[in-house]
Amino acid sequence: MIVTASETKESGLWLPSTFFALNYTFGGGIPFGKILEVAGEESSGKSLIAYNFAYSCQQLGGHVIWVDAEQSWMNSWAKENGVNPDKVTVIRDTRIEYVSDAVADIAIYLRSQLTNNEPILLVVDSIAAMDCADNIDSKMVDGKAEMGGRAKALYKYFRIRSELFYKLGITQIYINQLRTALNVGFGKDNSVTTGGAALKFYASIRAALYSGKSITVKQKGKERKAGKLVTVRLIKNKVAPPRPTISKCPVYFNPKFHSVGFDRYYGLEDVLVENDIIEKSSGGVYKYKGKTLCRGEEKFIKLMEEDEDLRRKLLRAANINTIGSTNKKLGKLTENYYPVDDSVEYESFNDLEENDDYEEEA
Repeated sequence: MIVTASETKESGLWLPSTFFALNYTFGGGIPFGKILEVAGEESSGKSLIAYNFAYSCQQLGGHVIWVDAEQSWMNSWAKENGVNPDKVTVIRDTRIEYVSDAVADIAIYLRSQLTNNEPILLVVDSIAAMDCADNIDSKMVDGKAEMGGRAKALYKYFRIRSELFYKLGITQIYINQLRTALNVGFGKDNSVTTGGAALKFYASIRAALYSGKSITVKQKGKERKAGKLVTVRLIKNKVAPPRPTISKCPVYFNPKFHSVGFDRYYGLEDVLVENDIIEKSSGGVYKYKGKTLCRGEEKFIKLMEEDEDLRRKLLRAANINTIGSTNKKLGKLTENYYPVDDSVEYESFNDLEENDDYEEEA
C-alpha cells in the first residue's frame, strides 16, 4: 500500500466526448477513475453531456451503469443519442444506500469481464433525486424533521466507494441541479448545488451549465424550437490548467431539425487560434502553416467536417483528446491496470458504522 510516487502506475487514459472544445476545456475528457459533476439549470443539456460520454464509452468497447433516480431513462432517447441500450445497466432506485451497494457489485463484475482497460462509465441522474433510505421508506406524516440526512448518506457513499471506483478505473458523472442561494453578498456567485458539500470536494471536475436563448428553425412558415444556446462554465478542475468558459454553445434537442446533442465543432476555431495552430486574419481568412484553408467560419466548420486528415492534424497539434486517439492508446497497452484481485473488496453500505461527527447542511 505504501510506495514511492515514482512506483505508482497510471494508465494515462481519459474518456473523451465528441465535443472537441469541451475535451480541451476539461483537459482531455474525464480521467479513468475520476469524478465529473455536471450541475445546471433545467433543460441546459446536463443529461445530453452524460449521453455523449456514454456513447464514447461504448465506442471504446466499454459498458455504462446508469442510475436512473429521476425515472427518466428511455431506450428510444438513448438510441437518438447514439447509445446502445444493450450495453447499459440501468438501476432504478433513489435510496443512496441501495444504489451504493448495487453499483459496487456491478462495477466489480464488469471490470472482471473487461480486462483490456475498456472504460466503465457510471452516471447518476441525479443527485437531487436521491435521498437516504430512512426518508424514502417512511411515511411523510411519520418522517422526522432531521436536517442533513441526504448529505450524510452522500458523504458516506463517496467516502467508502471512492477508493474502490478508483482501483477499478470507473469514470463517474454525477448530474446535479443548480439552486439559487439567498443572502449572498453582492457580486458573489449565488448558485449552489444540492446534496451537501461532499461532492464538491470529491469531484475532480465540476462544470455548471446555464441555458440561454432558444434556437429556432423556420419550417413551413413557422418558427420551430430546435435547441438552446448553453454556456459551460468550469467551476473546478484538478486535472488540467484553467481554460476559458464555453459561451453560447448550440445544443440541439429536436432530432427533426438537427442531430441531437452539442455542436461538436463549436469553439474549435477559438481553441486552434488561441494555441497558434491556425491563423485567422481580420478578413476571416484561415491559414495553416502559411497555406490558406478557407474564408469564413461556416466554410471552416464545413472543412473540418469533410477533411478528416486535416481535422486529425489540427486536433493532434492542439492536443485535443478524441475517441480515435484514446482507442490507439488502449491498443498499445499491454498491462491490465484495473485487475480484480484480492485487493478489490468492499463492505456493504449498511454494515459500516455511521460517522456521528460529520455534520453537513442539507
